[in-house]
Amino acid sequence: MKLLGEDIPIKENLLFSLNRYTIWWLILVVTMAYDYLTTTVFVSEYGTIAEANIVTRMMMEQFGSHIGNFLGKIFQLVSVAFFVCIHRRFGNFFLLFVILINCWAIVVNSWSIGP
Repeated sequence: MKLLGEDIPIKENLLFSLNRYTIWWLILVVTMAYDYLTTTVFVSEYGTIAEANIVTRMMMEQFGSHIGNFLGKIFQLVSVAFFVCIHRRFGNFFLLFVILINCWAIVVNSWSIGP
């Protein structure tokens, strides 16, 4: 694929990342699952208006809390894969960044859930 006059090997970049950073991809999926679960509990207690992610909140309001939350996680995974496909090094930094954001969201959602 050509982007801005440069040839970008999309498939090769994605396969390189999946092979070299397999653990990071697994950590991403695990943090996404925990974020999904904590967000589900958080939203059931406080409502969708308390969700900070605007896109996820909008999808939760349109499709329901479970489906909207799941779609938000799918979009998150697609965006990470997109950045990894575009550029090897930058994409993997983005992968780590999203893992950190998910960890932070888990902590914030867990603090907000009452005993």
